[in-house]
Amino acid sequence: MLSTQYRFLKRCPSCGSTRIMHDPETGEIYCENCGYVLMDHSINEGPEWRDFRDETTQKRDRSGGPLTPLLYDYGLTTNMGQGVKDASGRAMSVEELERARRLRVWHKRTRIAGSAERNISVATRYLSHITDKLDLPRSVLNRAAHIYREALEKGLIKGRPINSIAAASVYAACRDLGIPKTLKEVGDAAGLRKKDIARSYRLIVRYTEKVMPVADPILYVSKLASRLGVPPEVEARTKEILRKAQEMKIIAGKDPLGLAAAALYMATQQLGYTKFTQKQIAEAADVTEVTVRNRYKGLKEAFAEQEAT
Repeated sequence: MLSTQYRFLKRCPSCGSTRIMHDPETGEIYCENCGYVLMDHSINEGPEWRDFRDETTQKRDRSGGPLTPLLYDYGLTTNMGQGVKDASGRAMSVEELERARRLRVWHKRTRIAGSAERNISVATRYLSHITDKLDLPRSVLNRAAHIYREALEKGLIKGRPINSIAAASVYAACRDLGIPKTLKEVGDAAGLRKKDIARSYRLIVRYTEKVMPVADPILYVSKLASRLGVPPEVEARTKEILRKAQEMKIIAGKDPLGLAAAALYMATQQLGYTKFTQKQIAEAADVTEVTVRNRYKGLKEAFAEQEAT
């Protein structure tokens, strides 16, 4: 199992498997499915047992804070202290304090010296802003930062707006972790057009060779039902319809939101809640009325065909 420090390594870049393991003996982080090595060394998080002084185990810990992809250096560098005393505990003079202040300034500047470091620093602010507005968990933020780093390493950021790639990274992280967020929701949080994020998302998936899981339309049902204010039995029937469609394998390659909207419309028709129109449902799902109509027709024909056999 992976320790908390490496939880942002969610998926194997070679085969797409999520079976990522950590070998504490060799320090390797590898894919259990295909054997691909994601990291050939890791920080030993155990105590420093070579320190034979009478100290507590906590004081022997040598690994520091957890690695985080949100910091350009994964949080491995150190900060200069803000104290007013030197190493021996003696109070520093005014000249020494001023010298220490200048050193801290230069230390901070040298830490973010290259364009890549500055890029990640800016992107992190965008990622944090978007995930905060969408009220997403920390795991999504970490995953989005990891995806953004991959895009940066592949040279996808050059000549493209950072905020668009950052927003696409958040959407990709949501898809990867099974969190139902639409392109429109991410776009609204980022202040960007849906089509711009979609373009950046396709770019990331294509050039980083990511294997994104197929979005489950059932995940969108509760949100859609809440927006429309449909009764609980309609929501339950919608999920039944989608499960049946999944068992029949007739939803592959279809837009999950369009399917969820069509299934919900079918449920309202079956249960007699005819006041909910295709137009209302399409608007709530942020899809076209034509999409709802076509998906509804496809589901109806497939179910009728199954009943006839």
